[in-house]
Amino acid sequence: MPNSTRSGFYKKMFSLAIPIALQQLLTSCAQLVDTAMTVGLGNVSTAAIGVAGRWGFLLNLALFGISSGTATMTAQFWGIKDRQSIRRSYGIGFILSLAVGALYTVLVLAIPEQMMRVFTSEEAVIAAGVQYLQAVAPYGIFVAISLVTSTVMRSTEDVHTPLICSIVSVATNTVLNYILINGKLGFPALKLRGAAIATAIAMVVQAVLLFVIGNAKKNIIHAPIGEFFKKDAEFFKKFIRVCVPIMLNELLWGVGTNVYAMVYARQGSENYAAYTIFSSIEQIAFVFFVGICHACSIMTGKAVGAGKADEAYSMGKRFIKLVPLLGVLTGVAMIALRWPLLRALPIETEGARQMTATLLLIYSLWIGVRNISYVCVVGIFRAGGDTKIGMFLDIGALFLLSIPIVTTLGFLTDVPFYVLIIAMYVAEDTPKSLLCLIRFKSRKWIKQLTAADSAPPVLGEDPEIEIEEAEELKNYRQ
Repeated sequence: MPNSTRSGFYKKMFSLAIPIALQQLLTSCAQLVDTAMTVGLGNVSTAAIGVAGRWGFLLNLALFGISSGTATMTAQFWGIKDRQSIRRSYGIGFILSLAVGALYTVLVLAIPEQMMRVFTSEEAVIAAGVQYLQAVAPYGIFVAISLVTSTVMRSTEDVHTPLICSIVSVATNTVLNYILINGKLGFPALKLRGAAIATAIAMVVQAVLLFVIGNAKKNIIHAPIGEFFKKDAEFFKKFIRVCVPIMLNELLWGVGTNVYAMVYARQGSENYAAYTIFSSIEQIAFVFFVGICHACSIMTGKAVGAGKADEAYSMGKRFIKLVPLLGVLTGVAMIALRWPLLRALPIETEGARQMTATLLLIYSLWIGVRNISYVCVVGIFRAGGDTKIGMFLDIGALFLLSIPIVTTLGFLTDVPFYVLIIAMYVAEDTPKSLLCLIRFKSRKWIKQLTAADSAPPVLGEDPEIEIEEAEELKNYRQ
């Protein structure tokens, strides 16, 4: 392959991956900031936010499933510049996301106490959690709008608008947390309710900005509203076929992580504290792979949609090769920085600190293997329209191997805590990664969703954009 083509690939990849990784990093940091600013409210408030957050976690999983399905359709139709089909995909994703978000809002307003009791029986935590859920209720609707809109923008290679909106949203949340929790600038000290209100307002700001900036830039969402909600039964069926396996995948994965949490919680407070700290650091390290994975999804999906199967396969192979390299670089950085970082954190016991260091070491050595399947399932197979096989591989490894092994070891043996983590990684990632590579090499994941019933590319909306895109396609083929 010519060097110019190779350099063009990496230029495009980094131009997409870096803003997406930064946006994910902002989200992770925002969660850490929220935690830090609410810790001072006491253990009850902290626990209430944690329990209420489990429902937010399930909401985000469902929304991510819908958004991922929308991204698959969008990226492929972007490959042929079919804006009409992209907007229909966005319209369906928007309605489904809004329905899920509205359901969350209705539930937290109608039965907040019952929702809290699902995860805890402590009356003080339940009472505080009810206050939090009711105050954060609008979050469900606006996070739904924001997530699907950001996804469509990124899938059409506008990665900077979502990043800008996330920056403003995180800044808004941080400032409002300070004001509303502590009662600054003449506002009453709302404490836990203040944190919830800040979160909800920040998400409203993000959703509004996405539409304001998107329309100002005349990106893919800039169109008459009727273009997004045209009736097309066959197109809707295709969307659902793509989307449902991803939703099931994400929801079942969420169930699986809760099972892990139950097992780990039985290993003692010190070990569980170590795991909690480790998970926070792991999420920050993971943002680089999120950026690469989403760049992979955009570029590979675009190639598949344009009918360039060989190009899609070649791109996928490059992304798979990048994962171990990025894993080595990330792992070395984590090993070098783990002790300075852990000494700086206010960890209560030395035992928890030592266990956290051990878990970080294990993860550093395994991170490359762990993310091969992630890039394959989320980045390549979904972009290629092969969403069912991704679900079967992901959930099969989780429920048929990893969870039974970890549960048996955790409940019936007395092995050290880090052994459970090693068992989880080996049982889940080894067979899944091997099967993912076999599936990738077969090329059966390449399913061109644009081939059967797509409308021809829509020209004439913006001549300058069309000329630019024509040149891009020309260069892409060279």
